[in-house]
Amino acid sequence: MSLHKTHSIPSIRWLKLARDLMAEKGRILLMLTAITVSIIAIGAVLGSYAVLTREIAANYLGTNPASATLELEGDVDARIVKLARQHPQVREAEARDVILARAKVGEDWRSLLLFVIDDFAAMRISTFAPIQGAWPPATGEMLIERTATSMLEATVGGHVLVKTAHGTAREVTIAGLVHDPGLAPASQERTGYGYISRATLSTLGERPLLHELRITVRDPQASIQGVESVASNLARSLTDQGIAVHEIRVPPPRQHPHQRQLVTILFMMLAFSVMALVLSGILVSGSLAAMLVRQVREIGIMKTIGARTRQIFGMYALMVASIGIMAVVLAIPLGWLGTQILTKAIAGLLNFNLTDAAVPTWVFAVQAFAGGVVPLLVAAIPIARASRMSVRQALDHYGVSPDSLRWRTAKLPRPARNALRRPTRLALTVALLAAGGAMFMTALNVSAGWDRNIAKVYETRHYDVEVRFHEAQGSPVAERIRALPGVKSVEAWGYSPAAFAKPGQINVVRTYPDRGHASFSVMGPPADTRLIGFPVLAGRWLQPTDTEGVVLNHAAAAQVPQIRIGDRIDLSLDGKPASRRLVGIVEEIGSSAVAYVTDQAFARIVGTQVGAQGSARLLRIATHANSPQGRIDVIRTIEQRLSDDGVSVETAVPLAELRTAMADHIVILTRALLTMAVVMATVGTLGLASTMGVSVVERTREFAVMKTVGATPRRIIVLLIAEALFIGALSWIIALILAVPLTGLVDTLVGRLGFVAPLPFIMSPVAALGWLALLGGVSLVSTILPANRAARMSVARALVAL
Repeated sequence: MSLHKTHSIPSIRWLKLARDLMAEKGRILLMLTAITVSIIAIGAVLGSYAVLTREIAANYLGTNPASATLELEGDVDARIVKLARQHPQVREAEARDVILARAKVGEDWRSLLLFVIDDFAAMRISTFAPIQGAWPPATGEMLIERTATSMLEATVGGHVLVKTAHGTAREVTIAGLVHDPGLAPASQERTGYGYISRATLSTLGERPLLHELRITVRDPQASIQGVESVASNLARSLTDQGIAVHEIRVPPPRQHPHQRQLVTILFMMLAFSVMALVLSGILVSGSLAAMLVRQVREIGIMKTIGARTRQIFGMYALMVASIGIMAVVLAIPLGWLGTQILTKAIAGLLNFNLTDAAVPTWVFAVQAFAGGVVPLLVAAIPIARASRMSVRQALDHYGVSPDSLRWRTAKLPRPARNALRRPTRLALTVALLAAGGAMFMTALNVSAGWDRNIAKVYETRHYDVEVRFHEAQGSPVAERIRALPGVKSVEAWGYSPAAFAKPGQINVVRTYPDRGHASFSVMGPPADTRLIGFPVLAGRWLQPTDTEGVVLNHAAAAQVPQIRIGDRIDLSLDGKPASRRLVGIVEEIGSSAVAYVTDQAFARIVGTQVGAQGSARLLRIATHANSPQGRIDVIRTIEQRLSDDGVSVETAVPLAELRTAMADHIVILTRALLTMAVVMATVGTLGLASTMGVSVVERTREFAVMKTVGATPRRIIVLLIAEALFIGALSWIIALILAVPLTGLVDTLVGRLGFVAPLPFIMSPVAALGWLALLGGVSLVSTILPANRAARMSVARALVAL
């Protein structure tokens, strides 16, 4: 007899396990789906992080980006380049220039950055690669960056009408396409990119001079302070030899303009994916508990014929491990596919090539660990509880433990009493749904906060177009524009590129060679301006009597975090020093760093007069138009009038372009958040389905007893649906509470990434009501099927079902 038991128990155990897997295939599929979805998400995000961070660095560093750019007053000739190369801390030097021009696209003019190359064949710094057409371009031709084709609406062989500051409009042939990984996509910046020679620059009416000396430092790991030190030493050396250095520009070392954006997005997606895995583990625990409820008596019988606690634990642990392994087998190839899709999409949006799309082995190892170990760790609790149960407890099991009866109270409605029979399981289910719901609502709240910030572009700016001139203009220009049909109001502002000055030192600006990212300027609006209304974060706005006052926008204030209201700020406006007292800080969404002084103060700084001689280099114009097309028509009229008057326009930016650029910069993030919201919603709703399945199984006998005393199947179904809705409503309330701090945290992270300030805190009614509606629908769907099956089961069958 003993020998028979020894040899038969293991085989019976494994036979039972195989039978359980077949009998519980619906619940097994539920667990498998939840784990697989989570591991796919983790694999896709981790794989994308590994590939994209590697590739964006390889693309950017492959161009040998300039460590610093020294802007000289005169031409950077071969002698100056040679002097720079001889500096002991400089590895390489090269002459370049960047000209802000305009290109006519259809009936409108768009911004065009022209990168002037001294020798295309000898480029060593900030290089770019030809991908189509001629190389190098002939005189009168230009190459364009591949992302600029949509902005210029032209490609190889086409022609673009180009106008520079001092030249007349001239048609330029597009000779070829290049790829410049050091630039953000043209569509995001709403600017075209062209590459020309000195000779072509001359044909456009400009002097063939290059004013930029780009250098790389010898220390490849130099910090930004180290690069500034080298550049400043070189500038002093050149100055000592009679070569005037106007400004030094230093970008963040070894960092693509959008690298911080990329890393932050991927990190946030990873956090959501890990949370999805944790929720999947909770789901596995609940689903396994449901299976064990039906098998408690079988466990008792197994123990009566000699099975040990350790053997029973191992049997169910092996089942969970098998599910995890199956999930890993399914998830790894799908995660790899997700990596390929995600990396290609993001690489395209950020303008770099995937030279090596191979996913590192460690990503697959993490997926295997996540699928094989995490579910097993979470499932260990219900498995241990069931396997330690004594024979008598197992054979006496009725679906609800006597201890749970203490939760029943006449003060609670029936759905609550039913749900509270298993307080531990209820807590796990509510936690699962609440976490999923909080993530879901957070994603939509943050998206709403982003939209709210985008809306501030229009709310705080009351003009339709900003026109910037190459040189300061007098008030007659503003008066002529004001007289045009459709123009409502015009304000003339002072404008100048600027820097936070250090007495006795050459100005250093931390910006990229495109002069757009991280740029800084000073503007001089009328003190009583009506065309802007930025929220004041500290202090106050300018007053007409503020001859010494300055207001910083929040992006500028972030560059000098130690500054306080009342402190003195040293500024340099195109080399002209100015010391001002800080009177206020404003929030200006959608702008780089700006310092504001009154138009009168600005005129005194630059040495001009407000009025006929003029210090205004910028016009902000409001129109009477009530439609996008109407505004476009008025802007075209303004452009034509300026052209007829011979006024050289540097840029003319409709407010709508600014809004589009802001939206394009963060499109990856909003899509990622919505994708993660879907993943969290999927895992959370699967958890509710599992819980209701457990509840139905546990109460099969109770339903039989209820039917013997007259309960109808419909009555039983209604009770179960009410219980599911109670659980959903309880989790929704907790999710709503959890979403508050979580939304605040993500708002801060995303806002500082995109706006250098937290996003507005918004609890979106659409998010809250959407999750509530989803819970209600899932509650009905996940309850009706098992409830209908249990309610229609015969009394005799129900009494022996458990």
